[in-house]
Amino acid sequence: MKIRNRISLSIGQSILLSTMSIVSLVLLVSSFVYFMAFSARTNVLVENQSREINKQIVLNYESYIESIIETANYIQRFSLPLDLKTDYEQLQNLYTLNSQLKKDVVAIFLFNEEGLKLLGDRIGPLSRNYILSEPWFTGALSDPSIFHFLSSGKSSLAIDRKDEVISVAKQVNYIRGGISEIGVLLIELNFQVIRDLAEMTNLGPGGHILILDGGDALIYTSENPYELTDRSLDIAAEHVLGGLKTNIEGRNLFLNINTLAHTRWRIATLINIDEINAVRRSMLPVFLLIFAITMVTTTLVSIILSLRISLPVKQLQRIMLKIEQGAIDTEVSVKGQKEIVMLGHSFNSMIEKIRVLMDRVVNEQREKRKTELRALQNQINPHFLYNSLDSIVWLAEHERSEDVVTTVIALARFFRISISKGATFIPVSDEIDHVKNYLTIQSIRYVDKFTYSFDIDERLMSMNVMKLILQPLVENAIHHGLDEDGGVIEIRGRLEPGWMFFDVRNNGYGLTEKRIEEIQNYLEGMGEAGPGIGVGLRNVQQRLKLYYGENAGLRFSGHSDEDTIVTVIIPLAKDSAS
Repeated sequence: MKIRNRISLSIGQSILLSTMSIVSLVLLVSSFVYFMAFSARTNVLVENQSREINKQIVLNYESYIESIIETANYIQRFSLPLDLKTDYEQLQNLYTLNSQLKKDVVAIFLFNEEGLKLLGDRIGPLSRNYILSEPWFTGALSDPSIFHFLSSGKSSLAIDRKDEVISVAKQVNYIRGGISEIGVLLIELNFQVIRDLAEMTNLGPGGHILILDGGDALIYTSENPYELTDRSLDIAAEHVLGGLKTNIEGRNLFLNINTLAHTRWRIATLINIDEINAVRRSMLPVFLLIFAITMVTTTLVSIILSLRISLPVKQLQRIMLKIEQGAIDTEVSVKGQKEIVMLGHSFNSMIEKIRVLMDRVVNEQREKRKTELRALQNQINPHFLYNSLDSIVWLAEHERSEDVVTTVIALARFFRISISKGATFIPVSDEIDHVKNYLTIQSIRYVDKFTYSFDIDERLMSMNVMKLILQPLVENAIHHGLDEDGGVIEIRGRLEPGWMFFDVRNNGYGLTEKRIEEIQNYLEGMGEAGPGIGVGLRNVQQRLKLYYGENAGLRFSGHSDEDTIVTVIIPLAKDSAS
């Protein structure tokens, strides 16, 4: 009798393949881990760098804003002891001097509550109603606790200046005729300062800075010409604070948003990270090159080692092959290393025992195999399995290889979910997959007999349900619910407060009210099934009652000669308890 297990590879080849496989696996895993760690670290660095750049830009602007506030406080502090009537010239000099000392300050004014200019540069023929309607003026009077920073794209109020300005206003007190009155201090800043501070930072190709006011309106963008500003403005308006990755017009950018102290403005920085991503991508070929070089070196070393180990074994291998071919009486006689000689003697002893035990082992194995086959056949649905395999053979004979693959995969998944490692409850998604696999097999087997569709509430998919409750209903619909011309099978799942429902509908033979009553009586154990109802339905009904209580079960409905609907009713409270 021939030994059935062939030695297809030499020991040297096995050692070589084992060594190469282990080394390859180690290299692949280590390279992958290192590359993923490198990528993750790169992402962290990108985020940290983006935040630091944004923080630095914010600090630059806040430092400038602090200097303006200090100027305003200085003017207010030195103005308080002076009276507007008796010390007008001194006050006027104070305003003029401070506007001239700072090149970014265009003009400084003091207005009373009626919008009349009291101190500062000359202004044009502007009505007091115009001043009274200005947002910086109304804001300063309505909220005296803060400085109001506004940019409306307007030029200076000063008659001889055309600069586009940022208005900084604050409610202040001043003395006139010995009486303290309320006024509005206005400092106009040259808008060019905003541009100069933004140009101090290089954010890469496409990178730019946005400054937004409290209403998310654009105050300034460093992009010129505008290409990405509109889209980045929309993204910045959606995210109040923090950072995120985004892609605009094919450019990968990292967005960070922060607020500016003492203002209601927000600064958004968009930094180009394509160069960093390019560096990360360039590392992949390096990893592959290292892997290839290591593999070549490992292969050469493995070949040398395997040859040194395998040569003494080849003689023994040739004799073993003769025994495998049926020469059971062949004696093993080899020379070489001590271990190989001992192996030969052991092999001779083993062959001798094999001769004695061969018949007994063969007979025992034959009987054992029969018992195992009977046990396996008792665990599956022989009729369904036979029909499925018969369909697979038919498909193979007609060279429908894709349908063969589909049927085999569906059959394997069908029985895998049927077993479910012994679990009683499975996710609804698995139960639906189980039915889909069944329908895949049946639709290939019964070509053009029926079509089917699923409409399952997504909220159900992650919930647990007792397994194998839908497939018997679908099977009953196929075998007993469709007429000779075929039809449509619809599987629906819906979730209602306190309940879970599944409907299996077919548009074949409809049921009369009397027939529905007979079926319900049968399911409750009070009558015979009659034609068109399989035992699987009774099984489903009993299991539903057992696990979910008396409120669960199957309900039949439909219209005579139109359709039949079988509804699975499951109370959620019982399901949760299970």
